[in-house]
Amino acid sequence: MKLKSAIILVLAWIILSTCGCPTNQRSANKVMLPPDIAGTWKARKGLWKIVLSPDGTVSLAHVDMGNVEVRPNKTTRVEMKDGQFSAYKAGDCIVEYTPATRELYVSVEMEHIHVVYLDNVIDGNSIDRFVGPVSEYGKEWTTEWIKVFDYGPRFPQDPNDIYPEPLIFDKVDN
Repeated sequence: MKLKSAIILVLAWIILSTCGCPTNQRSANKVMLPPDIAGTWKARKGLWKIVLSPDGTVSLAHVDMGNVEVRPNKTTRVEMKDGQFSAYKAGDCIVEYTPATRELYVSVEMEHIHVVYLDNVIDGNSIDRFVGPVSEYGKEWTTEWIKVFDYGPRFPQDPNDIYPEPLIFDKVDN
């Protein structure tokens, strides 16, 4: 059993390290997105929505943790039902696109998540990565989604639970 856990952990590390933070060289090679790639992508299941600008950046993302709309490198404050405020600080959002294969990669980093409700508090962070091909006509993006999070000791992520999940996005008119 320990061998299986070790193998899963190593595979997750390999996947995450190859999709990690961009180097300056990657950033310098940014590709402009064609019109059928730029725009709003909404997940068929869940709450995810990602808006891609033609310049190859994420202009906003609607994240599943807290059902909140965030913008890269900005903090979003949300009033809770009890009148308290939660805060979501987004970090870098990376976009890469390979025209030859139509493969689209998007990474959404939440540098800090602070959720308060009544006497409960969640402090943590997360990185969500989506990678996969966009259909020939630019209407469907079939991704493998990897979510890595640290929401503190009350909500730990088991390293054995880090694996890609399929998630399909559809191009929508906002």
